[in-house]
Amino acid sequence: MPSPDPGSATPTSPDLTDAVLWLSFEDQGLTFEGDTEYPDALDGPFTGRVVTANDGEVEVVAGADGRGDALAFPEKCEATSGCPRAMVEVEPDPALDPGASAFEFGATVWLARDQTTTGSNIVQRGRFATEGGLWKLQVDSSEGHPSCVVRSGEEPVVVRSTVSVADSAWHRVVCRRDGTGIEIEVDGAVDRETGETGSVTSEWPLRIGSPGVGDEDDQFHGRIDDVFLRITPST
Repeated sequence: MPSPDPGSATPTSPDLTDAVLWLSFEDQGLTFEGDTEYPDALDGPFTGRVVTANDGEVEVVAGADGRGDALAFPEKCEATSGCPRAMVEVEPDPALDPGASAFEFGATVWLARDQTTTGSNIVQRGRFATEGGLWKLQVDSSEGHPSCVVRSGEEPVVVRSTVSVADSAWHRVVCRRDGTGIEIEVDGAVDRETGETGSVTSEWPLRIGSPGVGDEDDQFHGRIDDVFLRITPST
């Protein structure tokens, strides 16, 4: 798993008390099937269940600046099949659908340069061509630049940060969608892309660390903390 040194950068502790969902990974329990699960830090109805394949696992590690707990995901694997896989999955719920409202989602992440790939998913709901839409945050370059994607119909709107997060330090990454486009913020640095995304709904689970546990899924290999979704009610 990643080295115990969490890096020198320490993003500001987020205020997520008004979020719809906040997984802080501070507490854990077991499902009836014996799977590890993490409750919503806001005492809401949501839980994140650990799903694995090929002996993959998530490990509880120190969060930013030793602040609480975070999760470390499987190490990078060069094999074409059978690599360890793991994700945290929140069951689908209409309360997680932003519809046409403005919304934002994100996480605090730690990633080393040798853990990058061309697709490393941090948090996602929906898949590439699923009905109803998609929103996701991922690191999609070997240089470690994260991007946000929001789609309601066939064409997604994509924005990529000019900031790399692959430097063995903690970074706060947030995606936002409003009426004119989407933006990504990394430690206060904002990049924006205009474009309409329409109403976004999904019957898919919310998934953290990977969009699935198959051989072709974009596994994240670093650490993740404080995953959240905030929806601004339409007026």
